[in-house]
Amino acid sequence: MIPDSRKIFSSIFEPRSIAFIGASNNLYKWGFNILHNIVTAGFKGKIYPINPHGGSWYGMKVYQNLAQIQDNIDLAIIVVKKELVKDTLVKCALKKIPAAIIITAGFSETGNEGSQLEQEVLEIARKNSMRIVGPNTMGIFSAWPSPLQATMASGHKIPGHVAIIAQSGNLGSSISYRLTKRNIGISRLISSGNEADLKTADYLELLENDPKTDIICLYVEGVRDGRRFFELAKRISPRKPMVLLKGGRSEIGARAAMSHTGAMAGNNDVFNAMCRQTGIITVDSMDEMVDVCGMLISQPRPLGNRVGIITMGGGWGVIATDACASNGLVLPRLKESTIRMLDKVLPPYWSRANPVDLVAPNRITVITDAVSILIENEDIDAILALGIGYATLRAMVWRFSTVIPKEDSEIPSKQMYEGEMHLMELLVGQIKKLERPIIPVIDIMAFDRAEYHDLLKYLDSHGIMAYPSPEKAIYALAKVFEYTRTTRVSSARDKGKNTIKTGLQAQEGT
Repeated sequence: MIPDSRKIFSSIFEPRSIAFIGASNNLYKWGFNILHNIVTAGFKGKIYPINPHGGSWYGMKVYQNLAQIQDNIDLAIIVVKKELVKDTLVKCALKKIPAAIIITAGFSETGNEGSQLEQEVLEIARKNSMRIVGPNTMGIFSAWPSPLQATMASGHKIPGHVAIIAQSGNLGSSISYRLTKRNIGISRLISSGNEADLKTADYLELLENDPKTDIICLYVEGVRDGRRFFELAKRISPRKPMVLLKGGRSEIGARAAMSHTGAMAGNNDVFNAMCRQTGIITVDSMDEMVDVCGMLISQPRPLGNRVGIITMGGGWGVIATDACASNGLVLPRLKESTIRMLDKVLPPYWSRANPVDLVAPNRITVITDAVSILIENEDIDAILALGIGYATLRAMVWRFSTVIPKEDSEIPSKQMYEGEMHLMELLVGQIKKLERPIIPVIDIMAFDRAEYHDLLKYLDSHGIMAYPSPEKAIYALAKVFEYTRTTRVSSARDKGKNTIKTGLQAQEGT
């Protein structure tokens, strides 16, 4: 347990006052850009820019040193030359600042001399009961209670409930951007840097009881205290899913990790085995991490691996079947009673098999009719609704045709578009009512064409993530199923009952 963990958490993520040491008016310097991001993101606390030359920073008073500041300071952000870091930290200690983010690089990631300097900085901090983020970090972001964007990376972030711990500043920024692009909100972002003091395990412990964090994404290159890390993961993951991307998995990648943050990458086979045992969800790319987060947030947990596929075209059903087989998901055969019920809503030439090929239905609600029939009459744990969006495409082609007169296309195109919007409403309702994953897969063209945005925005506004291909949806579903299975078994063994919340329950706080 981190001593005074609540105090440290507040100082780093929810400070009321910040001393920004190394403020600059030079647009090319980190001392300008990080301070600029803090101000423009809307931080509501007090900011004290510090530079020995004094003056002003775009209307803000710049202090020459910490001694000029009369107020208490919760957090110091240090952006000075590495040779000045030790002396700066001593002055922070005299001011009784409890935590510091050391942006400055040039420490253990550079070799023996840098390692020695890093150790001296750490000794100063420990002697004065200070906690350090970094050094060699791109900083932190916190969405609550007011935005604190103390990072080099700019860009709007949506407040939400996914935290990111990254042993790489640019990876953390890239992950956060991808999440934001898919309308997934962020609670905290930590670029842990060299982890001279606070390490990945410490940040896990700080986030464990953070009411604003429901999911934790990690990019790690190496874990210094493996036993503690995995003990924490075993405790945290059943309540807060952990999605992990590992860097340095190859021999050459491990050498790159050592020169990047000074982290030892470790044995990957052992690491992966521990992840499986503790319920950590491992992924191979940033995009896969986003796909899995979207499934965790937007869908109920799949209680099994049996999948029903409903598709607007046969080809998508074929590749979805292959993807299910590759990811350990199964497609049950349809019962005769289910086939008879589907006969009532589908054309007489439908496939009579799972995947259920709707054969270009003449009405949109055939999709939701088929979903209801499958879930109510089959042993199905999740449903993929493939090929949504083509009705809107057809409507837009009619609307902008140079051949069809506007008066002839207006009503049919409106009916097609409104019909597909109604389908979105029905799917959202079914997910909440049936409490099983019903995953909309909308062709990738929907993500690139403006006329589709209403469909995606509607789903996003109701917390439902759409996927641009069957493979991406199935990969994420399989990962979440394995997580649910592992943590359910663990919870039942440890507590005698399953305590896993569905994605929608977690969103709604029930």
